Parts: sequence; structure tokens; C-alpha cells
Amino acid sequence: MIDSISLYDIIIFIVLLSLVATIVVMYFKKKDLLTALNTPIEVPAPSTPQYNCHEDAYKLLPETIIILNSDNKIVYLNPAAERMLGCKLRSVMGRPQESVFNLLHTKTSTTLQNILDSKAQESERECILQTSANLTFPIKLNHIPLTPESNTNPEETQSLLVIKNISETRALQSKLSDIENYDAITRMLNRRSFEASVKQLIDNAHKHNASHVLVYFSIDQFQLLNETIGHAGGDSLITTVGSIIDNFVVKNRDFTGRMGGSSFAAVFRDRKLTNCIKDVEGIIDTVNDHKFMSAGKQYPVTLSAGFIIIDSQTTSHLRAISEATRACRLASETGGNRVSAYIEEKDKRNEQEGNLKWVIVLKNAIQNNLFKMYAQPIHRLTPDEYKKPFSHYELLIRLFDEEGNFISPDEFISAAEYYSMMPAIDRWVVHNVLNQINKIPKQSPLPVFAINLSGQSLNDSRFLEYVLEEVKRSKVDPQMLCFEITEQVAVEDIELVNSFIASLKELGSSFSLDDFGTGMSSYGFLRTLDVDYLKIDGIFVKNIATDEVAKAMVQSISQVGHTMNLKVIAEYVENAEIVEILSEMGVDYGQGYHISKPKPLTDMLKPHLQAAKEAIETVTLD
Repeated sequence: MIDSISLYDIIIFIVLLSLVATIVVMYFKKKDLLTALNTPIEVPAPSTPQYNCHEDAYKLLPETIIILNSDNKIVYLNPAAERMLGCKLRSVMGRPQESVFNLLHTKTSTTLQNILDSKAQESERECILQTSANLTFPIKLNHIPLTPESNTNPEETQSLLVIKNISETRALQSKLSDIENYDAITRMLNRRSFEASVKQLIDNAHKHNASHVLVYFSIDQFQLLNETIGHAGGDSLITTVGSIIDNFVVKNRDFTGRMGGSSFAAVFRDRKLTNCIKDVEGIIDTVNDHKFMSAGKQYPVTLSAGFIIIDSQTTSHLRAISEATRACRLASETGGNRVSAYIEEKDKRNEQEGNLKWVIVLKNAIQNNLFKMYAQPIHRLTPDEYKKPFSHYELLIRLFDEEGNFISPDEFISAAEYYSMMPAIDRWVVHNVLNQINKIPKQSPLPVFAINLSGQSLNDSRFLEYVLEEVKRSKVDPQMLCFEITEQVAVEDIELVNSFIASLKELGSSFSLDDFGTGMSSYGFLRTLDVDYLKIDGIFVKNIATDEVAKAMVQSISQVGHTMNLKVIAEYVENAEIVEILSEMGVDYGQGYHISKPKPLTDMLKPHLQAAKEAIETVTLD
């Protein structure tokens, strides 16, 4: 029987046996799978994360990030916070904030209370951070109460501190303030700061019936001497005379200033006139006795001085300084090397004659169009744009008398301001400029003309209406107009300036903030002005090739301007090296003699009028 079983039958049997075994295995596997699917899975609860979900982002931020719980205990520090506080997170986790750092008032250095209350609203302020190692940093602090879903522990309230170290900003502001207030050569107060100090002193004299002596000094024959010994020798002499004057004043009570050129001034506070005159004569004698040397040669130097008493009867700081100046001029004209008092009656008569003269000159210039408009290009500094024709200009007013003699702007502008005639002059400028540029047809790029406006005009309630009417009358495209205001004007009444800006920007005109960096609160108020251009004062620009501090300041102002989406203009571009440095910094525009000297507006308009004419002829031929 067995012998009759073939090999084929054996193979069939083995295959069937394997098939049955496979079916049995699959049955039991399916049963286990169904059982598993119907059995609840117990997932272990995840451990509470040590930091919040933004930890990775916080690690990348350059700002210091600190998270505190409701008890003001440390929950998290990012790497920047560890570096600032001089500690590691693992060593301070759970410790009270006050054992790791304190926040102090910037002026009183007292501890700030309740600033880190986690229930408080979001806040921002400047203060001082003091570490446990007693290191201090001026900081900008943002305090942000965290929502539960953002916390490291959703069951408790927490607060996020974002801290920025502003030490470098403060240092730069200090340098800016130093340049703003002090003369670069003598380290005395500069003219503007000295005038402000005298104004404050007069206010004090009115309140307390005090009496002080204002003295104005001038080096005799300085112009001739400066031409002989050169500018370097002249600066050395100015430094020497400034030091001599400073040696005779009482520090922290009296104050001195360089008034420009070879002139100085000093105020002797709460001093009897007789004692003060002795010191003034001592200054003059010391200068006379000093053996001033330049290039190996000795030169005689003398000094003249004029004085005036400041008391409760003094009405104006500018008038007081002017009267002391006249007294000094009298001393110089009568031989020099002496001191002279201000003689009131004689000067009053001269002043009245001067008043009448300037009023007549300015009114005549307006009526007979003796003013002339000049234009100086404001040119792009990027290499490709620098090669292109000019299309942006600052307009400058010039005055010539009836014989064609040039009158310095320093003379007639200061006189116009003194006699409140600037609104009339600004009206003449607006009318004259619009009449000239309305001949320019549409073209690309559309030229832009920047018109300077005085503070007196901005304070004139009718001036804005006049400008709007003139723009409408002339049919000039408002986009061709840019109005320049100085930082000093803007600081006086920011609300008024912003209202003026808004009205003209609505038409499409632009605005430029001139002389930036020399005002009392440059960076602080800039964000409140809706201007388009920021002009860096030339006092910083002219020395950037040789002065690293000046270069750093220009770089800083440029960065601030660009951060606020402003176009940055640098004044006093006097050579190719300055152009190259400014271009590398990313400064957008330059203005100065290296680019172009001011020329009559009529000359600057010719290329624009010619280009438009050629475009019309081309269209006609086509």
C-alpha cells in the first residue's frame, strides 16, 4: 500500500498541511489584533517642560530674556541674560529676582518698586540694571505679563522681561551732547550754549535781584596774525587764550564760551564790578605777557575786552551779548589791549540807526526783487546714481544791493529774524520759486526743490494757507516741493510743525529735517516728526576722513535714519574721500562743494527745461 504512494502525493500532502497551518496562525493573530484594538491604551502623562515653547527662539535673540513667576523668582534666562547677569540658569533657577539683579531709577539710583508685578500691564521704560556682582548697565526694559498658554507652568502667572543694554547708545548721546554744547578747540561752551546760559542767568537775576558781569573778549589783529602763522597756529593761539581766560574764572560758578573766530565771553556771577575788572585786566595782562611761539618764532598778542552788567533790568540775553560785543569793539578800535564799558546812550543811537537801515534794506529787497534764488544739488551717492544728472536741490536765498554788491546771509538773515521779517521773506521765496519751476513739464525723474522755512513762518497762522494757495495758483506738481525745517525749529513746537507737515504731505510734498544731531533732544523727538529726509549736520561730516568719533556719529545717525525708513543726506561733502566713505556707509545723498557749488536757480533749471524740450521734439518727429 505504502509502496504504491507516489512522490507527487507526498508533495500535495505537505502543501495542504502548510496551508492549514498558515490559516490557523492568521486566525489567532487576527483575534489578538481585534483584542488589542478594543483594549484602552494607557499613555503615561508627559513630564512638565522645563522652559516654555519659545525657548529655542529666545536663545537666538541678542536681547536679554528673563522669565519670572508670580513670586518674582527666576524661571528662565536665555544665554544673553546669563552673560549680562554673570550667572547660569541652573545656579539661579527658583531664586528670588532681587538676589540675582535689581532695577534702579536712572536719576536717583533707588530701587524701583512694583515694576515687576506679574499682574501689571505691559510697560516699557529706561532704568539701570544692577547685578549681584554690583555691575550696572543702563537698559531699556519691556515688561510683558504672559498669558497662561505661554507660561512654562499654565497654573501660575508669569512675566517676561525683555532687556536691551543701551550703554553704547548713552555713550554716543554723551558724545553728541559734548559736540553740541562745547567748542571743539577750547572745550569752552559754544556760542549757542553760552547764549542759553546767559538767558537762564537773566531769568535768575529777575527772580532774585542778582547782579552779574558779562565780558566779551577779542584777540587784536587776529586776522592778520592768522594769515601769517596759518590755521594750525591760529588754533593754537585760540586754545592758549581760552586757557588763560578759564584760569581766572571760578569753576562751577562762573562760565566761559567761545563765541566764534577769535572771540570769547565770560560771565562772572555774583561778583562786585571792581573785583571783576581786576580779573579782566589780569587776563589782558597775562595774554600780553605770554610769549606765544609758532614755527619757532615769537609773536606779540594782545586782547581787548568789553563788559556789561546783567541785573533785574536786563531784558534780553541777545541784547546783553550784543552790547558787550560793541564795548569790546570800542576797546579794540581805540588801540586794543584794554577793557571798555558799554556806553548806553551812544549805542542806543547807533542801534536805532542800524534798525532803520536793515528794515529799509529788507523791505526794498522784497519790493524790488533784489533777492536771488540759488540752488545746490543734493546728489545720490551710489556709484551708478552718482554718474547721473542732478535732480534734487536745496534752494538758497541771496541778497544783492542796488549796486549789485553781495550781502552775506549771516547779516540779513539774523537781521530779518531780529525784526520778525522772515515770514515776508519766506513768502517771497515761495512765490518766486513756484513761478520758476512751474515751467518744468513732467519728466523722469521729477526734480525736487527743497525750500527752507523759518520758525517765524511756521508760527504764522496764515503762512500755511499762503503756501497752499500759491501751489494751487502756480499749478506746480506738489511732489516737486520739499520743505526743510531745522531741528531747533521743530523742537520749539512739535505739534505745530507736525500739523504743517501733515497738510502739505497730503498734497504729495516731502519734508527734510535739517542740521540733525546738533539739537538738545535729537534722537528722542525724531520719531514724532513725519519727515522724509534726514540731513546730518556738516559739523560731523567734514572730518569723517580723519576723525573716528565723527565717523562713528555719522554712521550712527545714518543707521537711525534708515531704521525709520528715512533718506539720509550728508552736508559738507568737500572731497572725493568723503564721498567714498559716505557711500560705503550707505548714506543716500551728499551735498557740498565737491559735488557742486551753489549756482543761480535759473542755471540749474536749464537742463530740465532742455530735456523736456528735446523729449517734445522727439515725439513730434516720430
